[in-house]
Amino acid sequence: MKKGLKILCAAAVLILVFLAGWSLMPKVWPGIKEAVVYPVFPQMKPTPAPTQEPYLSKSDTAFGDPISESDSLVYYFYKDYCPWCRQLEPLTSGLPKQITLPDGRVSRVKLVCLNKVEDRFLRIITDYYEEHGVPEEEQYVPAIVIGGRYLFAGDKIIGQLMDALTLGEGLDTPLLDGNRRTAAK
Repeated sequence: MKKGLKILCAAAVLILVFLAGWSLMPKVWPGIKEAVVYPVFPQMKPTPAPTQEPYLSKSDTAFGDPISESDSLVYYFYKDYCPWCRQLEPLTSGLPKQITLPDGRVSRVKLVCLNKVEDRFLRIITDYYEEHGVPEEEQYVPAIVIGGRYLFAGDKIIGQLMDALTLGEGLDTPLLDGNRRTAAK
């Protein structure tokens, strides 16, 4: 009986609001939902979206650190709130520390991550796009720069990054503003 009375009261309130005019609806509807609708129909109350910590990719080399001529350099463009970047985290954090090149030399792998949300990195990334003619539809994240390759989107990155590393393409990665190569030790 109580539930029927609640439903009747809810209907009466809604009719009064309707009669008062639609201009009042945006002002009174939130209160009506909390006071009348949700107590009668609790399944209608929205659940808050879960909050997620920002994703911070972990570079093993800071931007601006010297890069040896014998180091294989990989730049990773990402955004801290990008779900596709988060999915690539096992790949980027699992890169080998060194690789053996086809000629038998051992090369350290240097991963430099640039968060596109940070103004200083956005400028550098934008300069890269312009200098290398990256099409506008590929100027998003996640993206990898290794050698002469610009790998955009997870499927290309997953499919081509390790091949490019083992072929020694990381030795020819163009240096972005702030990085420099030093003589091999």
